Amino acid sequence: MAIVKLKLRHNSQNGFLVILTAKNLDEETEGFLPPLPPDLESSFNQWQSAYREIEAVRSCVSPAPGLRLTPKSATNHSHVEHTAAVKDYLNQWLNSGDSRWQPIRDRLIAIAQQLHQSNDEIRVIIDAKDIDLRRLPWQAWNLLEEHYPNAEVALSAPKSSNTKINKLVPQSTKVRILVAVGRSDGINTKDDLKVIQDLETDDVEVRCLIKPSRRDLCDALWDEQGHHIFVFTGHSGSQEDGQIGWIELNDEESLTIEEFKEALKQAIDKGLQLAIFNSCDGLGLANQLAQIHLPQVIIMREPVPDPVAVDFLRYFFQEFTHNNKSLFTSVKKARKRLEHFKSDYPGAIWLPTICIEANVEPLTWQGLRESSPQKLTSIKPKDSTHQSKKNIKLWLLISLLGVVICGVTYLFGKKVNSDLVEKKVSSNLVGKKVNSDFSSVTAPEGTWFYGGSTSWATIRKYIDPEIKKAHPQFELRYTDAINATPGSGTGIRMLLEGQLTFSQSSRPIADREYQQAQQRGFNLKQIPVVLEGLAIAVHPDLQIPGLTLGQIKDIYTGKITNWNQIGGPNLKITPYSRRFEDGGTVEFFANNILSGEKLGSNVVYVYDTTDGLKKLISDRGGIYYASAPEVVPQCQIKPLAIAKQGNNFVAPYTEPLIKADQCPNQRNKLNIDAFKTGQYPITRQMFVIVKQNNGSLEQQVGEAYAKMLLTNQGQKLMNEAGFVRIR
Repeated sequence: MAIVKLKLRHNSQNGFLVILTAKNLDEETEGFLPPLPPDLESSFNQWQSAYREIEAVRSCVSPAPGLRLTPKSATNHSHVEHTAAVKDYLNQWLNSGDSRWQPIRDRLIAIAQQLHQSNDEIRVIIDAKDIDLRRLPWQAWNLLEEHYPNAEVALSAPKSSNTKINKLVPQSTKVRILVAVGRSDGINTKDDLKVIQDLETDDVEVRCLIKPSRRDLCDALWDEQGHHIFVFTGHSGSQEDGQIGWIELNDEESLTIEEFKEALKQAIDKGLQLAIFNSCDGLGLANQLAQIHLPQVIIMREPVPDPVAVDFLRYFFQEFTHNNKSLFTSVKKARKRLEHFKSDYPGAIWLPTICIEANVEPLTWQGLRESSPQKLTSIKPKDSTHQSKKNIKLWLLISLLGVVICGVTYLFGKKVNSDLVEKKVSSNLVGKKVNSDFSSVTAPEGTWFYGGSTSWATIRKYIDPEIKKAHPQFELRYTDAINATPGSGTGIRMLLEGQLTFSQSSRPIADREYQQAQQRGFNLKQIPVVLEGLAIAVHPDLQIPGLTLGQIKDIYTGKITNWNQIGGPNLKITPYSRRFEDGGTVEFFANNILSGEKLGSNVVYVYDTTDGLKKLISDRGGIYYASAPEVVPQCQIKPLAIAKQGNNFVAPYTEPLIKADQCPNQRNKLNIDAFKTGQYPITRQMFVIVKQNNGSLEQQVGEAYAKMLLTNQGQKLMNEAGFVRIR
């Protein structure tokens, strides 16, 4: 995913200060955009006024601004020429030859050329506070149409002080959609509702509220199982400044977001990912929803006629659910398919708008289905150091034996008690309450092979012995690849190739891995079970207060090569890393710290974390990164405090730092509170990766393992291991 963002801030003398950034390209260009031209403002106002007069006379005007219009006798009061004028004046402004603006335009074109060499989806985000800028149809800028033809333009949600991104998902085996139909006199909401209810044939649970009371709506949002998507259809509106919006819930009650924000926050905490307001003038709604950290919202930026609203919803869900396109691509395709309304409702193609929080990965339908959490089971780890490579013949024998055991267990177990196992597993998956301990989870008997992320080593040490006590017949065998270094990618590959029953990962499943699974006739599911921090380690003698994320990036991309460049001694830096293809930690580091850049030629590669930490003991200029539970307790290295920027350093350990001569009698303890609150800048999710194959025994085993990790006992043990519980 490539992100191109234009940040515009008003400057009274020069128009707008503009900062162009491109994630993954380490791009930042600054320029100035002249003030909005009077002709553009005038043409937009004329279009808006004419557009809002479609159907000539409104028979029923909402007491608050924001009526979804009902067609009566179609006329052309919203003249096509007004739409064309807005586009013309918009392009005259944005294609200005002003020398202060030209660098932005030039870099946008250059970035597009770079990005098109990859197959990544591109999203363009406009980060503007000025309501006049947020209302403009940026997608009509011919530079974007020409150089970013497949990119959808979204509005950035206003920044908030919240640094914690919601990681939870609703506790349901189905995708859950909550639909609220508000006051809808004069408009047809039945077709909207039918579009969504038709999804129930695709393993979706839809709950509908028709003109609910405030209490009914709040109770639904407080539902313990949570919802993935919330849809509102009916009358709504926003203040002219775009700060506050409201929905007309029933014939008596109009609610601003503020008036039911606690219920919405509860829904978000339980995994609500997307809200769709298929109603009028939603910029104020999006603004308020961003303040309570709803990651993604789709709104209409102006009043929307019935046929437009219904067709958009139909086209959107067709792309999103059936074609499994991302949120951005689905909105773009659905919006463009509104072109047939061009004569009756000029400008309707501009209405649907995404508002998204920074650094949020856009949804896909498959992502929603795959991440639906089931209550899960654990594994038995071996030591944090991996087994040395064994004789190939022995490993082939073990692998063959594993296949035979799995097959015999499956055939015998299916004949004797598969119905019982399936019923018990299913009941555990949909339970509302978190199981208290491992024994409350049904675990299929047999010997099961698993492997993957080295960051899971500490979890395995704490979890596996307790699983063995609770389920003696649920035998877990940690398995390394024969001719590959261990890691998340290796584990997923082994799962795809049938060498593992399930795998452990410190990164999400990649698109290529989803595709490889589908080519083999099954799907992969990632189940988040815990959070962790990533720690940066150096030699204990290195005197430096900490590093910023930018400095870490520059070290690992080769821009900073000596510690004296960042306030340390005159000493060459040797950055150590595992190889990109080996581990989820490296992939996470490259995507989130290096912004997609490749590791520099100065990087020295190591086999695993044990090897990397050993290098630091003898190298005073060395630096290495790994899972915080693997790094922080070590005696002979020093974990560094990290800052997003500036000097606001946060340590991955609780102060004070334990010196080497005090260890091992004392050891550094993990700064769990900083990981939990998001103060520490580098945190991530850990996943159990399960093969979905029509409820096969393999699937039941992986889900049972993940369920155990999500019990109170599992979460407590992982917390003791230095990870952050998600329940």
